[in-house]
Amino acid sequence: MISTFSILRGVALFSLAATLVCSAEEEGYSLWPRRPKELESARNLVGEQKYDEAVALLQPFVREGGIAGREARQITGVINVRRYLTRNHPRAQVHLVKRGETLARIAADCSCPADVIMLLNGIVEPSDLKAGQKVVVVPMDLRMELRPLQREISVWDGTQLVASYNILGAEGFTKSTNEETEVSERQGYLGGVLLPQRSTQFLCSDRGITLANGVCLASDERGQGRILKLERKDLNELALLMGIGARVSVVYDEAAYQQASVTPAD
Repeated sequence: MISTFSILRGVALFSLAATLVCSAEEEGYSLWPRRPKELESARNLVGEQKYDEAVALLQPFVREGGIAGREARQITGVINVRRYLTRNHPRAQVHLVKRGETLARIAADCSCPADVIMLLNGIVEPSDLKAGQKVVVVPMDLRMELRPLQREISVWDGTQLVASYNILGAEGFTKSTNEETEVSERQGYLGGVLLPQRSTQFLCSDRGITLANGVCLASDERGQGRILKLERKDLNELALLMGIGARVSVVYDEAAYQQASVTPAD
């Protein structure tokens, strides 16, 4: 049974907390972080399909920490990733297929992963390519930032945020020094079976990414060592954005990373 003393004590504590909040607000302060009005304005712009205006409005916040920064990255990512994985990509090009040219060769020459070329052009069977055929390619030069302790991944094109994803779980990670690495392998799984990259089923497979430093990005418990777990749909999308050799920063010390970073030119 709850005593009268416990009830009175609870009421007193609640009253004290309310008084502190009111006093702080009267002095122009708040015990809670304030949500920038630009976030709500950006959401309204998205509702009006004014995507470029929303991205521009959020640009000053995408590097911020805390809830405001994360929300700004999520809204911006939802907008930008649609363009970066469609024919409306800002650097989309048309490639004329030469005689004897394979999808793998086009991918290597154009710095665009084969599965991205298939996605952009509705290609189901790579061997069906014909000389004189026009295909849309997108040179991919994106970099990824992993923040295991903050459970967040972001993808950047210069200073422009392209995508942001939540990390569901991080195994084998403790606070350490920042690392620079790259994507060394992209896997595709169908029914739990590893597919060869040239498989016609690779585009519809569940993805996995391995970095040169041994970190694995997976949607399940597959792999050993340092593993970052993402939602399947997020990982599949991320794997399309990040080709072999894409640059990756693993960030533990934010201040040191920002100080050491040299932003590449657009």
